Amino acid sequence: MSEMQPERTGDPDFEYPIDVEDPHEPADDYSLTELLAVTASHEIGDGETAFIGVGMSLISGVLAKHTRAPDCQLVTESGYVGSQPPGVVQSISDSVLGVGSLVATDQMQIFMDNQRGLFDVGIIGAGQIDKYGNTNSTVVTGDEGTYERPKVRLPGSGGSNDIMTSCGRTVVMMRQHRRAFTTDVDYVTAPGYLDGPGAREELGFEGGGPEAVITDMAVFRFDDDTKEMTLSSTHPGVSVDEVREEVQWDLAVADDVTTTPVPTRGEVAMLRAIDPTDIVLRGTDRIYDVGFEEWTEEVEAHWEKLMEL
Repeated sequence: MSEMQPERTGDPDFEYPIDVEDPHEPADDYSLTELLAVTASHEIGDGETAFIGVGMSLISGVLAKHTRAPDCQLVTESGYVGSQPPGVVQSISDSVLGVGSLVATDQMQIFMDNQRGLFDVGIIGAGQIDKYGNTNSTVVTGDEGTYERPKVRLPGSGGSNDIMTSCGRTVVMMRQHRRAFTTDVDYVTAPGYLDGPGAREELGFEGGGPEAVITDMAVFRFDDDTKEMTLSSTHPGVSVDEVREEVQWDLAVADDVTTTPVPTRGEVAMLRAIDPTDIVLRGTDRIYDVGFEEWTEEVEAHWEKLMEL
């Protein structure tokens, strides 16, 4: 297994700005999606430069910046470097992404810097993935569909191809479903290890490729020799067999599968401050149950606390 996993750095005596009792104690009220977000945030080392998107990857990056990795620098493809966005946004062009940024440049500059190898880690999502970490976020053709007439048309690449190709390492975040963990992706949006050892090097890719896949059931890493995705840890209450059921191929399993650490009470409270009306994390209908005025007041109250850091 790879030794490239970043250390979980940061001040263990960090004082969370969110009012929560015993913030460093294990949480007993969290969703598996929240565990996914916390686990991904631990992949960003303190002092590293992390290329993130919107949605779940943004939440994980913001959590890392405000807790374990205060000296990491967040980069978004819209052109912000070193920003400290206080919470979830709806678009990569949202001006909230520029809060506290060190640099406000443009998309071309960001992707040129990525190709120059300046970014340590990238975090992306995907609709499909195979055992070599090749991801698809473009189209699901199904048995009879085509690229022009697919069964499902997904959001597209965004920056995922560039991130997977050029970042020092890449973390993939996605929900675990058998239809998504497929023997063959319908379209290679972002190339992982392609068809095995040596394939990335033959094509001249500078980036290290996929380092981890984190789902709402487990954490996978990649074998140094075979480049195959390998089950590394299962989330609390999830068995190895349950994970196997949600993968189409014969899944490689580490000899010492561990249990993913439970998030702290402080981390969960922070997540819910970053996404106070459940737009991304918990999948509730709360966003539809509050009026606009109540929504804006609650978001502003939570974000002001985070912006004070």
